[in-house]
Amino acid sequence: MSRLSEPLVLAANKKGLTARKIALAAKAAGFTLNHDTAARYLRGDHGRPSEATLRALSAVLDVPMKVLREAADLPAEETQPYHPPSESSRLTRRQRRAVDEIIRAMLEPAEQHLDELDQRRARARSKAARRGQIEPPNH
Repeated sequence: MSRLSEPLVLAANKKGLTARKIALAAKAAGFTLNHDTAARYLRGDHGRPSEATLRALSAVLDVPMKVLREAADLPAEETQPYHPPSESSRLTRRQRRAVDEIIRAMLEPAEQHLDELDQRRARARSKAARRGQIEPPNH
């Protein structure tokens, strides 16, 4: 079980929700969440969560985003989507795309680091399974 799956399992058990029921409730609330994805998060067998996945799980299971972000090793500060200042209306389309790319680039190192951690953990679990060893803990 991962750090992120712990609060999800606790909330799902309180509400008596299975992965399928979570996915259906997410769809009813206007989110897109596949039942396989929900099941992976409940098992702790998941990669780095997207913001959309966290929002869906938070809404359906009534777990605060701050708790989910902290468990996923993401910045826990509760913020609203970024809205540029009003002067940004003067930017050309090209300039706006450049600003968007700068924002993505600023987030990329943290995401890349987490992706690399996930890949190393998956390789370690695979090696342990081939050797018949107990799986290493998911940190």
